Amino acid sequence: MILFGALAAVVSAAYRFAVENAEAIGVIALICALIAIAFLIARARSTKRIDPTGVRPPLLDTVWRTRAPGAPSTRVERSPPARWIRSGETVKFGTAALSGGMFYYGDWLALAGSATRQYAINPKLSASGAADVEGRSMPYWPSYADISPEARRAFLDWMAGGRRDPSYGIGLVFIFLYGLEHRLFLEGGDDAPLLIREVERLLAIYGANNSFHGYASNFLDFARLARGERLEVGALSPERRGGPEMYLPTRLYLGSRLDEAPALSAEDALRWVLAMPDTYLRTPAVRCFDEFVSLWRLRFERIYPAGLPVSGKDRISLRYRAASGAFDVAVSGSHEQHIDVARVTKPLSGLQKLVTDCTDELDSFSRFVGRKPSARNSMAAAKLLPADLQQSTTTGAIVDFRHRIEAVVGNHGRGSSTAQVLLEMAGIEVPADGKISAAAADELGCALDSIGVAIEPDRRYGSSVPRADEQVFVFRAPNGGPVDPARASFRAVRAQVEVAVLAAAADGDASYEELQRTIARIRSATDLSGVEQARLIAFAVTTFNNPPKQARVMRKLADTTEGERQAIADAAIAVIGGSGNVDAGEVKFLERLHKSLGLPKERVYSGLHSAAARQADDPVPISGEDRAVGVPLPKEAPSSIPPAVAARGMSIDTARLERTRRETEAVSALLSDIFAEDVVQPQQAPPEQAALDGLDGPHTELVELLELRGSMTRTEFDRHAKEMRLLPDGAIERINDWSFDRFDDALIEDGYEVVVTPHLRGKIAEMKDKAA
Repeated sequence: MILFGALAAVVSAAYRFAVENAEAIGVIALICALIAIAFLIARARSTKRIDPTGVRPPLLDTVWRTRAPGAPSTRVERSPPARWIRSGETVKFGTAALSGGMFYYGDWLALAGSATRQYAINPKLSASGAADVEGRSMPYWPSYADISPEARRAFLDWMAGGRRDPSYGIGLVFIFLYGLEHRLFLEGGDDAPLLIREVERLLAIYGANNSFHGYASNFLDFARLARGERLEVGALSPERRGGPEMYLPTRLYLGSRLDEAPALSAEDALRWVLAMPDTYLRTPAVRCFDEFVSLWRLRFERIYPAGLPVSGKDRISLRYRAASGAFDVAVSGSHEQHIDVARVTKPLSGLQKLVTDCTDELDSFSRFVGRKPSARNSMAAAKLLPADLQQSTTTGAIVDFRHRIEAVVGNHGRGSSTAQVLLEMAGIEVPADGKISAAAADELGCALDSIGVAIEPDRRYGSSVPRADEQVFVFRAPNGGPVDPARASFRAVRAQVEVAVLAAAADGDASYEELQRTIARIRSATDLSGVEQARLIAFAVTTFNNPPKQARVMRKLADTTEGERQAIADAAIAVIGGSGNVDAGEVKFLERLHKSLGLPKERVYSGLHSAAARQADDPVPISGEDRAVGVPLPKEAPSSIPPAVAARGMSIDTARLERTRRETEAVSALLSDIFAEDVVQPQQAPPEQAALDGLDGPHTELVELLELRGSMTRTEFDRHAKEMRLLPDGAIERINDWSFDRFDDALIEDGYEVVVTPHLRGKIAEMKDKAA
């Protein structure tokens, strides 16, 4: 109790003292606290050790290596600094020796105001045990002084093996790289070219590692720049480089370009926006990068016809920050006089919007290519591109298609092939059964429109869809030669052509002369434009080769007017009656045709008589005189010409003469100049001469037929030859002899089909055009 009482008295006295002297006690406590804080700060400063490897390096790439904070510092002992081992120099590591050189041998290396052991290869440190080849025991930010003995063993083995084994961990390669950058950027050694080549070699081996690829590439860029070399920017690419800074070669390149001119071109502007770290390319731009670049040029030149003006006050200032994090150093050069586009932001928003717009325009094309990668270069894909890009000569699919079609039309701007060949050229799938869908036919027509070529038959202008193996005719025409299929004149003449083909085939054979008469009738229709005549002539050529079904044509005739029906009937009579040899089958066809047209049957016979009368007016070939001995010559018959007529002289019907000349004009001449605004009236006929100099009329006619058709079966060829009173085998031999004299090559290839040699077909057409 006595002890407790004494303790209570002491506490009570202390309390009273504190209350009475509270202000003084507070001041004393504050002074003591300040003294304590100052002491702790001084102590911390006196014991703090500087670790240059603890500096956190800049993030040059989002996947590059980063330095973890709080790394252990380095206490530098009083020993000689590490020395540089040159390439080829040998040093000892215990019983082992390294002869490759290019590293620092020793304990530590001096830095500005500090030192590091991070990449000094110290022979005194243990390098024993099973080699940690993969570097599993190594930290993400390695230091030779701090890694395990097993990892050091692996490092020395990797060095001794020539630094080329890709199975070793990338941390070992980084320790070696740290020494190279110290040598080049801090010491400025005389072996810089050798160091650059070594890093290039390492990059080729270990470049698949994103971290090493980034730091090694950065080393090479700054090393070359420090030596005064110009950095190559390379071709435009959709590959993106991560990180917060602009791609260095592009930054320097654009600075030098702006030093030459104050405005950037379309390509340079695209380089700029793609090099910025905040530019993101969506799938259409990446997948279809070539088309994206072409579209960018078109859109950029529309917005900035004089280029993109760029101005800025800041100049390029560069520092190399070591991959080790141990140092950074300024890199000087001529670039310090150039505008730094990385600090110019005003035009970038417009350029990035243009990137977005171009990407959006390629969206449908990109989705098509994504679904059908093999159809990327097809015309089906090309038609999904923006209209102005389709006309651009830089677009691969369209250029390729244009070149293929030009091989068909040749120098004369016209030619024929099968529908399947053209569909395959356009990248349009051809069904196995050969039946082409209407959609595929229209797709082919649109593809040809885009390169200024017309096709017949073309269902968009009234024709039927051909089968894959049937002949089609193509010719050059602006925008594909569009016409109005419902226009009365065009529709009427098309119907006449179809009926004329049926009439020509009524006797089982559509002859070349009948085709000529049909084409002449088309040319005589003065109310047709040039492109309408061209389409109808091409339609006639293909229709004669593949006659339509009679029932289908007859059904279509019900929609024609009275005048059109009479014109159709006249066309059929002209074709049949013009041959001068009408058989019963042809008469029956004309009767059926007139019945379908609602015209009297008597009109058939009156029309045929008129045609025969016109035929009789034409010059008749006279055979040579064959006199027999003892046969008296007949007396001169009295003149049947009335005296009045004889006195006036012979009268010539010029209209009939002109009609006759027009109806016998060669097909090659009929196909010439078909795009004239108005049909040119025929000039006075020149003296008659063979179109193919050196061949007589029948052989010339046979060659012209082959040139127009391209090929025909041997049976069909034999029939045509016999019609022209030629022996088929003899005709082929005569024509090929003539061709060898002219072209040093055979014109006709004989077999199941008789084919004109492709490279000579254009020459025959040229000779025909000159003769016409």
